[in-house]
Amino acid sequence: MPLNLIEAAIVGGTDQIPYFNELKRIAPYAAVIGAIKYWSRGATNTWERNLNGKVYILTGATSQGMGTSVALDLARRGAQLIILSRRTDEWAFEWCEDLRSRSGNEMIYMEQCDLCDLYEVRKFATKWLDNSPPRRLDGVIVMSGDVEPAGWIPGWASSKRRSSSDGLEVQMATNFVGVFHLLDLLQPSFKAQTPDRDVRIIVTTCMLQALGEVHLEDPLWEQEKYKNPLKFFSSSKLQLSLCMLELQKRLLSAQYKDGRTGRNISVVLVQPGIMRSTSLRRIISNGSILMLCVIYCILLYPFLWLLTKNGFRGAQSVLYALMTPELEEVNRQDDEVKYIVNCSDVKFSRKEFKDKELIEKLYDNTAAKILALEKRMAIKRNKNKNAKKATKH
Repeated sequence: MPLNLIEAAIVGGTDQIPYFNELKRIAPYAAVIGAIKYWSRGATNTWERNLNGKVYILTGATSQGMGTSVALDLARRGAQLIILSRRTDEWAFEWCEDLRSRSGNEMIYMEQCDLCDLYEVRKFATKWLDNSPPRRLDGVIVMSGDVEPAGWIPGWASSKRRSSSDGLEVQMATNFVGVFHLLDLLQPSFKAQTPDRDVRIIVTTCMLQALGEVHLEDPLWEQEKYKNPLKFFSSSKLQLSLCMLELQKRLLSAQYKDGRTGRNISVVLVQPGIMRSTSLRRIISNGSILMLCVIYCILLYPFLWLLTKNGFRGAQSVLYALMTPELEEVNRQDDEVKYIVNCSDVKFSRKEFKDKELIEKLYDNTAAKILALEKRMAIKRNKNKNAKKATKH
């Protein structure tokens, strides 16, 4: 068919091509739209890596967006996946079976671990570490997150403070405290890996961290008044990113019995870009189903399709961080945490990332505050348990 059209144009002129004038008028607009879409889709990961036999812990994999795209790619490459889920209900197991079917990989497992519940995080980490010899772990990929409606349309949705089971603001608990606690507790597992094992800790962040604040004396934001949900979200991302720099430092400076340097363990921050994700839908719709249908699905979707990524495209930077040989110990030029944006290493813009004293103090204060909170919640659980026993008798 294309050859026939070319022949007709050469022999009889463009008048022989049906609708040629209409196509000629539309072509410039289509070219501009195509160029914008090509630019907005972002870079593609071009590195390949054999993941057969490797073991990864994933959070946020059940998102049906970026997280699911990453999990599917790793599963197809033969990796064993331990997927942490807030709930291990019938839907979660069906999702897991579907992932096994699509990837042809049966080594995919679901574990219940709600990151906004410190008790569940500690239970999972303790179970993981309570093994001799130490379990193999090639990396942790953190893609989970929580965004609360910003309340930009008064009356359409509630912007009241939601709390975790530990009493923390839910965004701060999920995006910062739970992830920090998990990675901090898993440090012995990272250090126990063999020196030839390339271990990567990949944590996704958001460009909104540029709007965040750091509270050194109250890193869990227990005393902060809830006025602006976006402030809690952006600050949770900023504080987590800063703590990841300190985590890398501590893994490198640890005393290894076999004389290792710890440089086989890499901490990477990834900013996947603006995606048509659950978080974006929640922000635009303000948590209202009506506004979701009107604003997101009808008014803005053509522009969002043109200017934002889908989950598969957002996953490319995460896959790049996992597969690039630049982070292998033999190829590493320095010991700094890499910040990957659009499959490229970029520099941090906030001045806090250069303040080593602030970063160290934030890490220490966060660990201390979490430990104190865990003790308070343990006392509360024991009291409730004893009260239930008393009522039975």
